[in-house]
Amino acid sequence: MNRIILFYTFFIVASLCGAQENDSLEKLLKTSIHDTVKLKVMDDLSWNYASVNIDKSETYARQLLILAQKINNQKYIAVGYNNLGITDIKRFQFKAALVNHNKALALRLKLKNEMDIASSYSKIAFCLSELNDYTGAYDASLKCLKIYEKLNNKLYIAFTLNTICNVCYNLKYYDRLMEYSTRSYLLAQESHNKEAEGGALNYIASAYLGEKKYDKAIIKFKECFQCFEALPDSNNMASALNNIGYCYMGLKDPEEALNYYLRALKIVENIGDLNSQSIYNHNIAYLYYFFNQFPLAIQYNKKAEQLATQQSMPEMMMQVYKTYGQLYSQQGLQEKATDYFNRYENLHDSLYSKEMTEKFSEMEVKYETEKKENHNQLLQKENDLKNVQLSRSKILQIFLSCIILMIILVSYLLFVRSKLKQRQTLDAELLKQQELRSRAVIEAEEKERIRIAQELHDGIGQQLSAAKLNISGLQGSLKTSKPEEVTMLQNAIDLLDESVKEVRAVSHTMMPNALIKSGLISAVREFINKISSSGNLKINLEIVGVTERLENTVENILFRVLQELVNNIIKHARATEVGIQFIKHEKELTILIEDNGVGFNVEKQLAETDNGIGLKNIQSRIAFLKGEVIFDSYQGKGTTVTIEMPL
Repeated sequence: MNRIILFYTFFIVASLCGAQENDSLEKLLKTSIHDTVKLKVMDDLSWNYASVNIDKSETYARQLLILAQKINNQKYIAVGYNNLGITDIKRFQFKAALVNHNKALALRLKLKNEMDIASSYSKIAFCLSELNDYTGAYDASLKCLKIYEKLNNKLYIAFTLNTICNVCYNLKYYDRLMEYSTRSYLLAQESHNKEAEGGALNYIASAYLGEKKYDKAIIKFKECFQCFEALPDSNNMASALNNIGYCYMGLKDPEEALNYYLRALKIVENIGDLNSQSIYNHNIAYLYYFFNQFPLAIQYNKKAEQLATQQSMPEMMMQVYKTYGQLYSQQGLQEKATDYFNRYENLHDSLYSKEMTEKFSEMEVKYETEKKENHNQLLQKENDLKNVQLSRSKILQIFLSCIILMIILVSYLLFVRSKLKQRQTLDAELLKQQELRSRAVIEAEEKERIRIAQELHDGIGQQLSAAKLNISGLQGSLKTSKPEEVTMLQNAIDLLDESVKEVRAVSHTMMPNALIKSGLISAVREFINKISSSGNLKINLEIVGVTERLENTVENILFRVLQELVNNIIKHARATEVGIQFIKHEKELTILIEDNGVGFNVEKQLAETDNGIGLKNIQSRIAFLKGEVIFDSYQGKGTTVTIEMPL
């Protein structure tokens, strides 16, 4: 029995997050006051723990589902079912996983998010394949593949092709298996992804195996093993070793096969994969039967039986019964052998009787169809003899009409294709020009800020300082006994001193030194410290994962946006406390700004021409960075602004 490696798209995102990030997220979950933030944090925690602590992953998934159902957030209700389905898969509870993923799919079809829909189809295909419903798995995989091809996501296409390969192998469609696996391998190499590459190599080897080309299969299985050893991925390393052992059995080299089977069994025992342990124990039992070492064969077969019973593996039990029958028959224990052969036949009939009935029905339908076709052909021949000339004329007319129609159709398709290509080229160029204009406007704005700040500091500021020195010099030389004149002169000096300070403050606000020298985080700290020093507004700043500087343009835009948001809070929110959080993920930066102020109506504010300019300006700046701004506010309940942008 050959153990085939399964690969699915959702395994790509296996979490590599550290304990420090999980601690920060759990702290954020306890302190956050907004439900939307809590949902996102619970989702992150459920994913992060999926590969290291399945119990915690399930706990956060259930908490997420309960909260999402409470506030009727359809998107996160689907996420909750999805995450629970993944924990079921990790525990090999495929029926329960299928129920949860079907619930998630139903919601996602209503929400019309194609990536989420494809993800659900992928997991449903996995569950159906594990439950031996290969037709259903194939249908779900094709739906998933159609979406990823539409989105041109090459890596996810490769993983989905591997799913289809597994179905083709189990249905013994070896020609299609080689076609799909070769295509998957090329896409995996192009995407530089070892998981997808290892899966494709496995199925290329399996295609050779199905054709009994064992030497070629061994070469590809060894390349597959090296891919997973580099990751490392213990479960799939074991599968590759088991498959190599199976090939050596085909080459009539049982000693080498036993060596690979034992190596595979040791790995899955270490990681606790009970399904694989059952299969590998049975493989070893069959080998010892081949060596006529019956006590060892019975020992390993009994272990396979216990595990197959525990894991509800009827096909494995069928093979175990057959091996028992062969073992006892060789030892002359015919009564026991007959009992186990009967068990094998009964289980085989229960598993495949429906399939045989369907095949028999297909044969009957085929026979009746062929009978009718033969009768129709006889009648057609008789009719052809009477109307041969007329038929030839009609055929010629139809043939010419078809050629003309095909020429017209091909010409039209070529014309449409040319127009579409021109439109796509034009749209791409317009998008490029729009991006260049936006960048030019932002860069020009920053340069103008720098120029004005320098003018204020080096021009007007220096002139005011010089005026102050001159008047201070006159103060000593002018002799007057009138107190009011002395007061007026001192007031003039004080006004000049205040003007110098004001010009310097405006200059530093327009272009903070900390932003230029030390980067975004230092500039934000300096900005917050100046505001907090007044004592009227408490600002809490938390930084998670941001240790390096960003691109200059990105830092300038984010700093200006943060200035605008904090100034809006000071002017309008009447808040006493503000929380600012920078959270860096692997490929995304999230900024949260929360206040306990009076809040506002987001839709109404954005719709207003005058009052909504500041918010629209923030949206356009973040959109230039290919990010997204979410305003979450209700009157009397404070405001949360979430900024998400790719890195």
